[in-house]
Amino acid sequence: MRNKTHRSFLLATTGVLALWLGGCSHSTSGPTLERPKAVDLYVSGVQAHKAGNPAVAKTRLELAVSTNPELRMAHSLLGDIYRAEGNYLAARKQYEAMTRLDPYTAANHYRLGLTYQFLQMFKESAACYLRALSLAPTDWKSHMYLGLAYLALDQYDDAMKYADTATRLAPREAEAWGNLGVIYDSRGQFVKAERAYRTALELGANNRTSMLNLVSNLLNQAKPSEAAAVMQQVITTDRSALTLTRYGSVLLANRRFDEAIAQFDEALKLDARYVPAWNEKGIGYIRVFEERDLELNDASRVKALEAWNKSLALKPDQPRVQQWVRKWTEQRLFEK
Repeated sequence: MRNKTHRSFLLATTGVLALWLGGCSHSTSGPTLERPKAVDLYVSGVQAHKAGNPAVAKTRLELAVSTNPELRMAHSLLGDIYRAEGNYLAARKQYEAMTRLDPYTAANHYRLGLTYQFLQMFKESAACYLRALSLAPTDWKSHMYLGLAYLALDQYDDAMKYADTATRLAPREAEAWGNLGVIYDSRGQFVKAERAYRTALELGANNRTSMLNLVSNLLNQAKPSEAAAVMQQVITTDRSALTLTRYGSVLLANRRFDEAIAQFDEALKLDARYVPAWNEKGIGYIRVFEERDLELNDASRVKALEAWNKSLALKPDQPRVQQWVRKWTEQRLFEK
């Protein structure tokens, strides 16, 4: 399977990267008196950031880089703050400044590559990671994310090469093994992917992403009972609309229809607007109708249509669900 849209990459979208504390440039451009002012603004921004006031920190750091565009320290922290906010375009600008001002530090290229990856600029991202590795050949994270960038570019051999190297460089890092599993799955190498996911879970037992990827992997291998066991572990620590819906889908694969529908209902109690739960609930009722109620009881078919229509009311642009509604409406009309 190569459905990259639904694979769960283990990219950290929150949290500030480690602060890079390089010195400022000694270029003679700009008034000399402006430089102490820029440094003072930077120091004030760092203090605000440490005090848990990112808005003030951001304002002061923006003033610092505006006052002295060559102040590397301010670009670095400002980029980290933007990235933690999910403002990747703004973070990109700061990290590009960092790589220009200090092209010989691998971490600068790594962080710019990660930002490009969030922006789905995968060619640019790969180039940054390669530059980082030319400066720091044993950086396992650059190897790992380069593998994911190549996966997005459909360069599977390169993706495998770098992801595998990441696990060799960091054999105790769950994230490296989890992403290697994603790449194996994309190649249809399900047994190897399962082994990688289980290794990741041994190293980091509460990693929801690897657990959910393992569930999908087990279903692809026609192991629904094992998938259900993994999902039971997930929901003991993470009861969300997403996980309860996923558990219900796994129960459907095990033909435990009533239990599955109950899970979809639990998910909808947490989030009545969660479209996947409505869709899966409709599928659950259709499975009941097909296997137990056909020609005897029309209630399950009606409930399926009700669930799908609620889903369409929340999100009209769902051609597949629209097709289901037409099919099961017309089928009963035809039978009559």
